[in-house]
Amino acid sequence: MSHLRRAAARISGLASLPVIALFLLASTIAGPAWAAVELRVEAKPADQPIQAFVTVTNNAGVPVTGLTAASFTIRIDSDVFGIQDAELTLPPAQDTDQKLSVVFAMDYSQSVVSIARSEMQDAVKDFIDEMKDGEQAAVVKFNFENPLGASIVAPFTEIDTVAGNQALIDAVQADYPGDGTNLLDALEVAVNHILNPPAALPDGPKAIILISDGADNRSEIEASDVFQLASANSIPIFTIGVGDLSVPGAEELMMDLGSETGGEYFPAPTPGEIADAYVTISTRLNNEYLITVANGISDCAEHEFGVTVTGEAEVSVPFTRRVCDTEPDPFSFTSQTGLDPEEEATSNTVTITGIEVPAHISVISGAYSIGCNGTFTQDPGTISNGQTVCVGQRASDEFSDSKTTTLTIGGVAATFTTTTRAEGGGGGGGGGGGGGATGLLELLLGLSVLLLGRRRTA
Repeated sequence: MSHLRRAAARISGLASLPVIALFLLASTIAGPAWAAVELRVEAKPADQPIQAFVTVTNNAGVPVTGLTAASFTIRIDSDVFGIQDAELTLPPAQDTDQKLSVVFAMDYSQSVVSIARSEMQDAVKDFIDEMKDGEQAAVVKFNFENPLGASIVAPFTEIDTVAGNQALIDAVQADYPGDGTNLLDALEVAVNHILNPPAALPDGPKAIILISDGADNRSEIEASDVFQLASANSIPIFTIGVGDLSVPGAEELMMDLGSETGGEYFPAPTPGEIADAYVTISTRLNNEYLITVANGISDCAEHEFGVTVTGEAEVSVPFTRRVCDTEPDPFSFTSQTGLDPEEEATSNTVTITGIEVPAHISVISGAYSIGCNGTFTQDPGTISNGQTVCVGQRASDEFSDSKTTTLTIGGVAATFTTTTRAEGGGGGGGGGGGGGATGLLELLLGLSVLLLGRRRTA
């Protein structure tokens, strides 16, 4: 028995029953006796229908077959409605025209392979062994120090021949020396491979399964770019967290990759749980009913999608249609010159526009005031669309010297620069008089006129 089948038996608690008995047991259960309804939602991009994936299992842990559109009731926020037959797609396990295409993204940094290499490889091999003829699998491996970085070690290969399957297994087992985690770069490679496969992929679910400890320290691409790339192309990312997930931000990244792309996160701190995670993902992808719902929601607010199966309790999840815009329109501050050393200066007031939700605000070498009410702070905070802001600073303590304050809002920065006057010049914002060569000349001319007047009088 493969690791994957043993894991499936552990999950269902029916390891002693033969497979045929499971199906017989499932067929004898009458009425709405579902033990679990699992739901995941892909709602991005906003110009495409919402896709809800529903897995229903009975009290024996066996996926329920034979459901129809009439079996489902949908709720989006406060709107409750049924679905039409055309809006329901049967799972691959029930529809021979639906075939799975999956990319396995495998972390070969030392923090993972030193503790979970064999378990990771065995679980992927077992997953491939359980795939059906006509389905497709590819393998991406990654670490930063390897000359290939993040690369496709096995392109999409059809599951139908001994030679093809063995090529995939060989790629899974092959070494990939190096260290350093560049998982976001690997996911970009995986998504692009799905978008540009060597041959057309079959109809059916497409997904990426990532196994890593999430401690990305070498990627060039940003997480937000991966979220957008995967979501825009309806490619869910399932993540399996192994090893030490205590590195700041590691587990959060693994969770976000799942939630932001319509996938799911599975923590697997022990070797046995690695196999459990893969079998759960396999069950999801092969037994999910796909409900496609067109609607007019296009804002960036959080909404809720609920599904009720044959009168059972509703299961719901939050979803968003797109990422809220937190990047404001460009703004600027006018420089000031001629200030006295250490003079306090306040910039002009600007109004922040172009953001949909409060954006992060921070300042360097100065302070800012939201509302320009005389109360300034140096602490990071948030600012909303339509609010005003100005910055303040104490000018340089040197003559003829400049100082710059930088305000950043939602990734957009603007600077406020002050320049002090020259030594000996007048103060007060660039004004001044009665000094320098011009003043001396005027004084000498005045004395000359006075002396000439006295001589004439004499």
